[in-house]
Amino acid sequence: MAVLPPQERGQTVAAGDVILTSEPFVYMVSSSLRGLYCDYCLARKKGRLPRCSRCQGESYCGRECQLGAWQLTHKYECARIKRILPKVIPDTARIMAKIIIRLKNGGDQLEEKVVEGKTRKFKELMNHYSDIKKDSKRQEHLESLTVVLAQYLGAENLPNSADLQGIFGRVCVNSFSITDSDHNTVGTGVYLAASVFDHSCKPNAFVTFQGTRLICRALVPFTNFDISKVRISYIDVLTWTEERVRDLEMRYYFTCDCVQISPDTAFSTEGCNGAIYVDESLPSTAPLPPCPDCGQTSLPKDSRATYLAAAVFCREQLDECKDQYYLDVCQRGLERQGTLFHPKNLMRVKLLDAATEAAISLNNWNIALDYGIKNIPGLRFYYGERHPNIGMMLLKLGKILVYLGRLEEALHYLTEAQNILKISHGTKHSLYTYELVPLVDQAHEELQLRAAASKKNRRDFLLPLHLKAHRIL
Repeated sequence: MAVLPPQERGQTVAAGDVILTSEPFVYMVSSSLRGLYCDYCLARKKGRLPRCSRCQGESYCGRECQLGAWQLTHKYECARIKRILPKVIPDTARIMAKIIIRLKNGGDQLEEKVVEGKTRKFKELMNHYSDIKKDSKRQEHLESLTVVLAQYLGAENLPNSADLQGIFGRVCVNSFSITDSDHNTVGTGVYLAASVFDHSCKPNAFVTFQGTRLICRALVPFTNFDISKVRISYIDVLTWTEERVRDLEMRYYFTCDCVQISPDTAFSTEGCNGAIYVDESLPSTAPLPPCPDCGQTSLPKDSRATYLAAAVFCREQLDECKDQYYLDVCQRGLERQGTLFHPKNLMRVKLLDAATEAAISLNNWNIALDYGIKNIPGLRFYYGERHPNIGMMLLKLGKILVYLGRLEEALHYLTEAQNILKISHGTKHSLYTYELVPLVDQAHEELQLRAAASKKNRRDFLLPLHLKAHRIL
């Protein structure tokens, strides 16, 4: 059951208020991270965690977590994990196996409160049965998972094909990526109450995790709260419009109708802050829409061709790099963009973001700071003023500035980050309590020490002058 009372219909909800908390129906640590995070509480410790002495497949902080995991599902899994070692069970098969075990042991009757008078059981989660049945790629995936599950659980312990299809569908469209305090994905969980939230590219709520517990907070105030109006983002909105729509259709089987102005291909206009939107799919001779600020409808000679060539180059580089960006590649792309790309051009925003992260990974603090500050307006355009991703970037910039000793500037960015993250994460979240607040305190203390030292140096400088003047008199 939810451990905190959710908001009820008609209440006034302030930005930052907890809308809902939810405990997982099932969850797991990602296979690539097993041994680094506790399989029960998801905490990360220094070094590798001790493994279960029987199966050697799961790792725990200590005896308390091991006992908790045993009572939850591990007593049904331990011997099976040991039997198939050294084979590694795919993550989707593992989460499905946990669901099958949970359902066989009373989980089919488990329900979680959404709001007063409304609860959810696992069978009530949407499974998009007919859509997934027609999806050839997912059907192939399910067939391979069925083979693995038969080997792992035993064919006699599997539900019938229709029920297995339903479980697979619910996993596909209802799973949450569980993240740590730095927003790194740790594992996957299925949450009964939280499955009620629909998607928006301009979300009014945000989900964080404290261990395995899901906490959803309002990003904006609700004057007449209704849980059906709460929207979270299923995907990162810093994505090209057509890709975002296609991704939502392929993964969740709905067409996004969000009113999200996305100047994916915004071309800077000379002499104003406006932009001309260039449709890269149209011929270079096709007419352009007017700049909304100055009305300009034409570009300097050869500029359009130069822009399109740079756009193709940058997109290729971003597609090739994926999640691992190289600073020299990003810088080469930014040089190709020059002044043609508007600050709100998605290609520029993504490349500046990648360059910032690449510079941070290389400890090139001044370069990271320069790119990060330049990119704040673009990030704000896509995410909105209160999105926690803005707060995370401001926190990074503040941390770099503290390290560089630029304390007044650091406090400016850290204060902005504080105003955002206390709403999205709450003041008890470890990111806020153990990272942000200590940085703010450190900046204030170092400024006070610097002011005291400056005052002492000034007094020490003036004192000899006073004594010298006294002697002359």
